[in-house]
Amino acid sequence: MNLKKNVWISSKSFFKWTWRKRYYSSTATTLKVPNIKENLSSFKKLKYPESMFVYCNDVAKDISNTVSEHLTKKYGNKKIEIIEANPGPCLITQHLLEKTNYNICVYENNYNVFKEFLMAVHSKYGDRIKINQGNFLLLWKFGFQDRMDRGDRVSKFLSSIGTPQQPWNLEKPSLKIIASLPNKKFMNYLIYSFIFQTGLMAYGRPEFYLLLSPSVFKRYSCKPIIDNKYYKTQTILFQSIFDIESLKTYPRKAFYPPHVSKSASKNVRFKELKEADDKYMVLAKVVGRREILNSEGLTEDLLKPYWYFVKHHTLSRKNFVIPMLEQWIPGCGPYFIAQGYTIFTQFGDLTPPQILQLFLKFISLPEFNDSPFLNSMESRIVKLLPSLQITPEDSIIEQSENNSSIDFEEYNNKDS
Repeated sequence: MNLKKNVWISSKSFFKWTWRKRYYSSTATTLKVPNIKENLSSFKKLKYPESMFVYCNDVAKDISNTVSEHLTKKYGNKKIEIIEANPGPCLITQHLLEKTNYNICVYENNYNVFKEFLMAVHSKYGDRIKINQGNFLLLWKFGFQDRMDRGDRVSKFLSSIGTPQQPWNLEKPSLKIIASLPNKKFMNYLIYSFIFQTGLMAYGRPEFYLLLSPSVFKRYSCKPIIDNKYYKTQTILFQSIFDIESLKTYPRKAFYPPHVSKSASKNVRFKELKEADDKYMVLAKVVGRREILNSEGLTEDLLKPYWYFVKHHTLSRKNFVIPMLEQWIPGCGPYFIAQGYTIFTQFGDLTPPQILQLFLKFISLPEFNDSPFLNSMESRIVKLLPSLQITPEDSIIEQSENNSSIDFEEYNNKDS
């Protein structure tokens, strides 16, 4: 009797193991779009979502094809590793794994919601996919918390990337990252990370494939004069560091959570862009400029001064170049008139490369070291660093979410 009982238990365990293996294998082969109404209803309650994902299989396939085509042009059939933020039901992930020999490291914010899909893909592709729980897009918040209590959240979070810290100016980008951005905070974080040489940008020059709303794409890709109402401080800083180009557009309905339209009033600022946000998303390629750091241009010692130069002088795009610079170095106007500037030239008229050259000329003046510019910059940077008090974790998170530090001017939703 005991023998029969043991045989039954063994066969039952084997059946259970076989069933699980077949279930996950079949799920990995034919991943289905999750039931939005039943499984993902919690996403609709989020007024300001912190993640976004593709849930239309056809759109996911086209995105993966577009990304793999661009990567193949640069890397051929070389086996590379890609980071994907918040893959959700893993539709892009699966198509990339099927089409290429790439390895993928995913970070999923809502791990419990999508565990079934993550495990199914892992069951099929094994070590080619690494699964991490957490939101890659919240590196800006982790960095703020680290500065509050001298923690090491960012380094621990990024330790799973598997890529050592590398120089910026290597021939090919060190990081390849795919993400759908629900807002512009991560874009602003990239600027901050590069200028202060911390966090993600310490791992080398990146190559991003980002799905952006039209309003976010416009803000970081616009040109002076033509797009003067969108051309702001963050635009100049971002384009100084990164190249950005549009690859394709996709229906907004293919992404989740759904877009929440704001006021339909006729007086809404940037109405045309906000209406476009309801209709589509932009697949943009963003690559760090290799030449931004070199001996003839910016060096690491000049990153903070350049950041402050742009921040201070472009608070208004109508600021006149020569009068503003003469506030730092009285009588310096003739130097810049000789460079082709006039007393009517405005900062908002200049492209990011022109502003960079203007900065390099400014710091090369003999009077620069005796000017109040550097002291003013240091005072501004001190305000960015929160007091290093050991605060309970809940208090830290509450402060960060309430935008209590001046540091959060880099990430909030106000126009800069």
